[in-house]
Order: sequence, then C-alpha cells, then structure tokens
Amino acid sequence: MFRRMLAIATTAGLLGAAVAVPAVAAQPEVELTSSAAVVRPGEQFTVTVQLTNINGFTILQPTARLFSTPRALAEYATLVGCTGAASCTTLTGPTGPTGFQAALAEALGGYRSATVTFTLAVKQDAVGGTGTLQAQLSGANYATFPVDGPQLTVHTEADLQVAGITGTPRLGLLVPRIDFTVDVTNHGPNALLSGVVTTTLPQGVSGTSGSCAASGSTVTCPVPVLAPGASTKLAFSVPVRLLNIGLDYRFRAARTGSDPIDPNTANDSASTQCTVVSLVLVSCR
Repeated sequence: MFRRMLAIATTAGLLGAAVAVPAVAAQPEVELTSSAAVVRPGEQFTVTVQLTNINGFTILQPTARLFSTPRALAEYATLVGCTGAASCTTLTGPTGPTGFQAALAEALGGYRSATVTFTLAVKQDAVGGTGTLQAQLSGANYATFPVDGPQLTVHTEADLQVAGITGTPRLGLLVPRIDFTVDVTNHGPNALLSGVVTTTLPQGVSGTSGSCAASGSTVTCPVPVLAPGASTKLAFSVPVRLLNIGLDYRFRAARTGSDPIDPNTANDSASTQCTVVSLVLVSCR
C-alpha cells in the first residue's frame, strides 16, 4: 500500500512539473506600425493596425480606430483610403475631427486576427511637431483602450529671408531721427508661423519702437504669420543726437528665431551704413 501511494505521489509530482512550463506571452489585442517616422506637408504615409480578438466570444461590428496624441491626428492629416476593411471614414468627437476609423467586413471571431492599413496624407498647412500614434479595437459588444504605437514627426521648413534694411532720415532741429524698415520674405516651402528679427545698434545709439521692441543696444521685431512667397516690413526708429555728428554707424538686422525650421542660413541678415554729417544731413546706404 505504501509503495502504491508513493507511486501515485511521484506520478502527481511529475505531472505537476510538466504543467509548470514557462508562460507564453499573449497576443496583443492591438498593434500598429507606420511606414515613416518623419513626414512633410503633402506627403503620404501608411499606418498598419493589426487587431486580435483574445476572447472566446465574437466581436460584433469590429472597427480599427486610429488617433494620435497630444495633437489630434485629423488636425494635420487627411484620410486617403484604407485596405483590409469594408469602409473607412473620419472619426469625429465632441470638438471636431479626431482621427480615422475602418470598419471590418465581418464580425471578428474568438482568437481571430485582422489587419487594416490606413493611407494618410499630411496637410499642406500642417504645423510641425512630434506625436504618438494610437490605435483601438472598437466593436458593438467590446472595445479596448487606445494603445500607443510609434512616434510620428511632422517636419516643416520655412526659409525666412532678411531681404534688406533701409534707413530713411527724418531730419530737423526738433526731433531728428532715422526711420528703419526691415524687409523679410518667406521663401517657403511651408508657411512661417512666427519669427524674430533682431537689429544690433551701434554703441551710443538707442532705438524707439515701431512695430518692434527696443531695449538697450538691440531692437527686436516679431515677424507675423507669412504664407509661402509673402513679404512684410518691420519698422523702428533711431534718434539722431549731437553726439552722433561726424560718425558712421552700421546697422545689422538678422533672423534670430523662426518657426518652423529655417533651412537656409545664408540669407538671414542684411545691413546698412549711415553717416551723420549734421542734425539736418544724414545719409544711409
């Protein structure tokens, strides 16, 4: 009897050892990949979403949903089409379009998978930045939380040229001054969202603000939004004083900041030379 009990115990131990095998990782419910990590306005790219029903029941009306964070995907991309689904549309939330969704042609049975590929195009006026793509499995009787996928960077460029700086004397005995204008042009290829042009003033010269801000030996001019090919003029003034008479002054204006990235630094500055002969005679060239 003892031997029989020992045999039973030994057999149970062997069976227990056989059951205690390393666990196999479960198949993710949602996986997504992108054909590109960096995209530019006007370019197309694809995002592939694989859905897996890890449950024993059937998911009715299964849909692949595609988003991004922190910016809504629909803010900077449009839907071109999709494969692996019966239809795909823009997904709209309480505040407007948020992302895109693709409805599968049939229910997704237990432990079955399906793959959907979205083709998207970056909007021409897209704002540059980096975000995280997200996807979700949504059905009539089941849904997952959005799952983070790869990062996507929208890369934009705007060549902001400082085309020239012009000094125009406004002379007289009361308030003599030189009015300056700085011409800037956006050569694209994308819209300029913002920019800064700073003019360095010669020693002993101060500036007064026009559309710019004067502080110490610099004048800082904000550049407004400029469409590709558009130009604008920035303005400020420099008083002419008795101490300036007989001196030559060089004024240099340079781009010191811009959004998006400026790909060309060769045209970022311009300068002019002004000579103060008297309070009523100033020449700039």
